[in-house]
Amino acid sequence: MKTRIISGAVGLVILAAVLMLHTTLVFPIGLWAVGSLMAYEMISSQSLKKEYFYIGLTSLYILFCVFLPRLSAAFEAFHGAVPYIAATFAYIVISQFFVLFRHSDFTLGKYYICLAYSVLIALCMLSLAIMEYGNGGRGVANMILAFMGAWVADSGAYFAGTFLGKHKLSPQISPKKTVEGLIGGAAANAAVFAVYALVRNKILGDMLHPVILAVIGIICCFLGLLGDLTASLIKRDCGIKDYGNIMPGHGGAMDRFDSLVYITPFFVFVLGGLL
Repeated sequence: MKTRIISGAVGLVILAAVLMLHTTLVFPIGLWAVGSLMAYEMISSQSLKKEYFYIGLTSLYILFCVFLPRLSAAFEAFHGAVPYIAATFAYIVISQFFVLFRHSDFTLGKYYICLAYSVLIALCMLSLAIMEYGNGGRGVANMILAFMGAWVADSGAYFAGTFLGKHKLSPQISPKKTVEGLIGGAAANAAVFAVYALVRNKILGDMLHPVILAVIGIICCFLGLLGDLTASLIKRDCGIKDYGNIMPGHGGAMDRFDSLVYITPFFVFVLGGLL
């Protein structure tokens, strides 16, 4: 427990430092590093960690995605969705050629898991990069809220499940998760998001509706659960406990950020005009 607390505290300090430097190149480089590590851990879980070309291609794709908002601001040719669509299409096509030449070394199922998650991870990092350009300088606040959407629900579910949990939610995938924990996580998110709306209205003069934010918090709880259970299902299928060990007591980057993969795109697609 002590190791978990220390590594978690160190992680929060690093995250805070990156967010404070969000106007510098530290921010996109940090996103690229985390995204590439998440993709590497997923690829390694599928016994493909020695496929250096595919790993490098995936890292390059994520790098383009995290710098896309900055490229869009600097060059008219990168405006709109076309550059992202083109990059994603190119990544998939090149990956398919890679599969055709190396198909005897791994199963298609493993490859498509890697492909799907690589695209999701790149989309997650792109979403955070887009949020950094938030309306009226609200980008950092939006990113913090996205992180809260994942981690507050996780904490609420942990405590509710520990003290009240009786009914297993998905025993074959994640034996420790309970229905009571899910309800506790959703309630925690709803409360924190509502309070966030009130505080932001007071400090920044915004007009966010607490009830709407509470509903958004509940949706984030379920999206985070989807990411968590999907990543857990893949781990169980591969016979591993954690995706990595970069954060002692927490596992790898995928273990820590698996729920954000679904939450951050939701923030961009649904909340862009609200926040």
